[in-house]
Amino acid sequence: VFRDLTRKNPESIFDNLFLKMLKTAHDNYGMKVQLNVFYRIDFYYGDDEFTLKDMTDKYKKEFETVSYWLKFGFHSKQEFPDYPYINADYEDIKANLDAIKNEIFRFAGEKSFARACVPHWLPISKDGCRALYDGGIKLLSVSLEDLREYNGDPFSLPYGHAQRLLSHRRVELFT
Repeated sequence: VFRDLTRKNPESIFDNLFLKMLKTAHDNYGMKVQLNVFYRIDFYYGDDEFTLKDMTDKYKKEFETVSYWLKFGFHSKQEFPDYPYINADYEDIKANLDAIKNEIFRFAGEKSFARACVPHWLPISKDGCRALYDGGIKLLSVSLEDLREYNGDPFSLPYGHAQRLLSHRRVELFT
């Protein structure tokens, strides 16, 4: 969405087909949306480099106007590797969160930033939770499976388990 808005330069954010569909759902049904944001397009997809730093601020007023129903939340620096935060330290999470949050503030306004978070693939270290809390996150989606430390073997990760993907809930941080 951000890459397309920047490169195609439409008159309105809702000239983007995806955002137009979300607006239609909001207008017709009152739907409120949080889009979870990667900082950059992953290199896995080739040389089409784009980061949030490249996003135009042309639409900031329009994003601010709809911020009561359209929010952008921290997700991850990029799509790969899978489970990026399972053993992440405080500083890494804080740096990723700050990079995404600062860019969203710049191009969409502070009110457009979601204080709820769905970390990429859900598992996140305790230090990562602390970094999110210190960075202003108030609600965190977490997995409910048995806890185990990631040992570096990607085959030990629960890929493709539908129950795991559906078995999560949101919890308030440090209540």
